[in-house]
Amino acid sequence: MIAGQRQLIISFHDLHPGSWETCRRFIERSSKLGARNMTLLVIPQYHRQPPFTEDSAFTEWLKQLPQDTFDLCLHGYYHQAKPVRGNWYQRLMGNVYTTGEGEFFQLSTEEANEKLKKGLALFNEHGLPIYGFTAPAWLISDGAKSAIKNFEFQYNTLWKGVELPTINTFLKAPTLVYSSRNAWRRFVSKIWVSLFHRINKHTHILRLSVHPIDFEHPDIEAHLYKVLEKALRTRSTSTYRDLIPDEIKHPVTPSIT
Repeated sequence: MIAGQRQLIISFHDLHPGSWETCRRFIERSSKLGARNMTLLVIPQYHRQPPFTEDSAFTEWLKQLPQDTFDLCLHGYYHQAKPVRGNWYQRLMGNVYTTGEGEFFQLSTEEANEKLKKGLALFNEHGLPIYGFTAPAWLISDGAKSAIKNFEFQYNTLWKGVELPTINTFLKAPTLVYSSRNAWRRFVSKIWVSLFHRINKHTHILRLSVHPIDFEHPDIEAHLYKVLEKALRTRSTSTYRDLIPDEIKHPVTPSIT
């Protein structure tokens, strides 16, 4: 990442064998628009389906992606949560806002340790380097944050920005993201993303976060490509991994006990 230059971090969320083709189409279209770099958020075992590594073609494709332009990020483990406990706000966030996918929202440090170790092992066994973590829906407990620091993850993405846990640094990085689950959310999302893009046009780091469901709706897909094209006029693309200082940059290993 070039100091002083405005950056755009593009991330494709919820990547697993079932969303692979959507991701490939997005990469191809984005490349034609001039987007060279991207972070891919890979789910180890989506909704308790077989681990992604059991799909040899998908795993081989991940291995062949150019490591200088693509960053693989651990994205939860199952991307599926137990029913949320607590007050009305916690239940709203965990059971309605995320439709039950806020997997790391209420985990203890020990529970998070177990999931992180299992997830990292799958990548490690196939020579796929991981530098960072993103909790489903960016919902994460204090216990899970402790686990991330225990494993020495070098970045952890949140709704408002990116943490670099090993150097206790937070980088402001607003994200443009759609909510595509129903018609009214899609309508509001297009208005909000356009407005939020204008509000943050001078922000040093801006993120565009897309999900497979976005591409099931032609109006959202068309809108996100317009936003991407506009952002690329004034920004260069980078990955979350590029935010890590070179002197400390190294892949995470599942070695914690």
